Amino acid sequence: MMPPHPWTRIVLTCLVLTATFLGGCSTSGPSQTRLMRSTKMTISSAQLRIQVRSLAGRFSGLMEEVGSQALVLTDDPARKRKALLWLTNGIPAMQQALFKPDPLAALVDAQFLIAQMRIYFEAPIEHELAPEYLKIAMRALDEMESDLRLIVDNAGPETDYEAARTFIYEAARDNPIDSGFSARKGSAAMLAEFTARAGGGALKSIGSITETIEDLVARIDLNAEYLPKFARWQAQLLIMDDIKGDEDYETVLSAVQQLQHLELVAAFLDDLDPLILELPDLVADERAAVLDALHSSLRETLSFVEDQRTTLMHEDVRSEREAILAAVREERLAVLAAISDERRIVLEAISQERGAVFADLNALMNEAFSREINKLFIRGLILIAIILAGFAAITFLGVRALNRKRG
Repeated sequence: MMPPHPWTRIVLTCLVLTATFLGGCSTSGPSQTRLMRSTKMTISSAQLRIQVRSLAGRFSGLMEEVGSQALVLTDDPARKRKALLWLTNGIPAMQQALFKPDPLAALVDAQFLIAQMRIYFEAPIEHELAPEYLKIAMRALDEMESDLRLIVDNAGPETDYEAARTFIYEAARDNPIDSGFSARKGSAAMLAEFTARAGGGALKSIGSITETIEDLVARIDLNAEYLPKFARWQAQLLIMDDIKGDEDYETVLSAVQQLQHLELVAAFLDDLDPLILELPDLVADERAAVLDALHSSLRETLSFVEDQRTTLMHEDVRSEREAILAAVREERLAVLAAISDERRIVLEAISQERGAVFADLNALMNEAFSREINKLFIRGLILIAIILAGFAAITFLGVRALNRKRG
């Protein structure tokens, strides 16, 4: 077999580079959850998760500010109780929504909860809240929706926040909430309907990725910040539900409102130590049981964290690595197959061109050879004719000369 022509090497090199570039482009896109792939978002699930998780602290702070101002603006125990329910139940509901495993599901559920709260506040006759409190609450909800809009607008060039917002509000009107958030319905049914329209089962789209260590750490930090506050608000609710009489209520409520930090609670417990030592053994047993329960809960929490860490490091990371290697191997085989096919096609084309060139050269050579042979034959005939004519002339002249001599 003849060595390939230099131009053949150049063509094959260009094909290899092109196939490699296209193969790299096909695998460089951001990984997304199945729910995200059913939308027009172009960012990866990791990028969306970071943006959505960052809203947990901000939205909790906005809701805390609304509830705290409501407690200051009213002296009515019923309104104070609704504000405390907003703080103790609304903030955990928002945190739970924003920490859903699927970041797009978390964003949708947060928007769904905001829509439910806005619809609740737009019916002031039912909850009889003060106008100034409604104004503060609506302003906080506007800020939350502005943050969500910014994330959606930056998630892709073709995302449509208004269309999604309209769809979510329609679903929220069919699933209202009360002041205690006790019967709140999440967005799971709405997401199921959305994924059914977009194609694919809801169970395959929602919750298809697990919480990362960063999510778990962020959630623990947020809980550590809000657990003392939840305890204080729950204590206020307990007082409002159990104590009768305005004078006792105001006295105890004022005392509970001073528990702003855990240091004050610890100091208060230190002051009670002499009294606890003088109580009967029953109190000591109860105290020991409480401490045992606390240690048991702490051990279970640490065990859960360790299990999650082990699962992530030994199962999820390995499976993701194997999936990535399998995808790379498939892309590599596809590229090599494409290069082989292109090489075969190029060689066949070069062989055909080479055969056509040789056929043309052979035809040209045959035609030229025939033409030259014809020319030589004609020239030979002319030369023979000239020779014969010369011979005839010489013979004629010789005969004529002999005749003259004889005569």
